[in-house]
Amino acid sequence: MTAVYYFSGSGHSRAVAEYLARKLDTEHIEITDLTPPPSENIETTVIVFPVYCQNIPAPIIPFLKNISTPKTALIATYGGISRGNVIFEASKLINSTLTACAYVKTEHSYLSDSTYFDKSALSETVKNITLCVRHKVIRLLKNPFADFFPAWRSRVGVRIKRLDTCTSCGKCTERCPMKAINNGIPSNKCIRCLRCVSECPSGALEFSLSPIMNSYLNR
Repeated sequence: MTAVYYFSGSGHSRAVAEYLARKLDTEHIEITDLTPPPSENIETTVIVFPVYCQNIPAPIIPFLKNISTPKTALIATYGGISRGNVIFEASKLINSTLTACAYVKTEHSYLSDSTYFDKSALSETVKNITLCVRHKVIRLLKNPFADFFPAWRSRVGVRIKRLDTCTSCGKCTERCPMKAINNGIPSNKCIRCLRCVSECPSGALEFSLSPIMNSYLNR
């Protein structure tokens, strides 16, 4: 049996997970701090996650370390700028045989709400997941400064603002993977995944980019 797990801030990785689940005729399960590891009857675990500042998102690192199913596939989505070396790094965290992996280019969450991605890019990956053949990961180049306070760099580059339409419903606090926001006010634990912005029921949160971040993303 195969199960697809995913972590997604603004929906791009969720869209990829949904597609893979349909192709593999299985369910897709969101990774939260309460998500238990895959059960013993799971043969292959597929994990879909975004690249944040060329790094693995902090909320899924504990989940990766708890993977003990016989086989695992790693799918990393990125906004078309830099993939870093996250699949290689993630493969070192799992206690499982890697059978497939892929970097999937999506729209950047800071630039577009669209969850479009090229589905044909995953055709070979789906086949490898089905065949369950051991896969070797190629180590890619990573910016030497990528590990220099990535969450802090995101906070400097992206500002989240609460609007007057906030109803203090607590949805953002409930859904934040870092428990880093309280009624629309983010703390210094925020990783700028934008889940709070995308899921606010009253549209009371918006974000803006610093001039440096804006210039970097529009290169």
